Amino acid sequence: MRLIGRYASPFVRRVAVTMQIYGIPYEHVSMMPFGESREALAEYNPIARVPVLELDDGEKLIDSAAILDHLDASVGPERALIPATGAARRRVLSHLAITLGVMDKLVAVLYERHFRPQEKWHKPWIAACEEQVRDGFVWLDGQFEGDWLSGGTMSQADVSLAVFWSFGCAKRPGFFSRLDCPRIAELADRLEATEPFRQTPRETETLSTDLSTTA
Repeated sequence: MRLIGRYASPFVRRVAVTMQIYGIPYEHVSMMPFGESREALAEYNPIARVPVLELDDGEKLIDSAAILDHLDASVGPERALIPATGAARRRVLSHLAITLGVMDKLVAVLYERHFRPQEKWHKPWIAACEEQVRDGFVWLDGQFEGDWLSGGTMSQADVSLAVFWSFGCAKRPGFFSRLDCPRIAELADRLEATEPFRQTPRETETLSTDLSTTA
């Protein structure tokens, strides 16, 4: 299998970490949906988005949620990080929905700040998105049950939350330093120290390195 996309993307990285946890071997093809890589990436996904997982038979899976669903089916319900049925599944999916919504808003603000000159930033819209990011993370921080977000063991909700939190801290350190989310911060630190996370280090994204020093 081949995983296409840079680990700079938190959506690519959550797939890569999951594959490491499951012990599924893959070749990593580092591409980004901008610049010189865009044309080559479009051969895997016509809208040049990552991640893409190319299976051994040539089938291409697009979107991290679809890829994770396939990986869960591959390892079976006993090992899957998203429970197969019932209340446990609904809880994990609910937490994932909030986490993904938060990330969508965070990325939207990053793009606004990168692609538009500062005098054209729509500040009320940025403020509204940042409020959603803050409210989402604070709500998730209050959902923990012991060491884990969605129950007594690690789930995909924990993996994705840790990946996304680390991404946000790197891109918007000033903003994230003002978020009062000690449980999420502890979770991210704990998981970043594990081998699956260490084997998938977050790459520097040349598109927006300047954002790392902003609030």
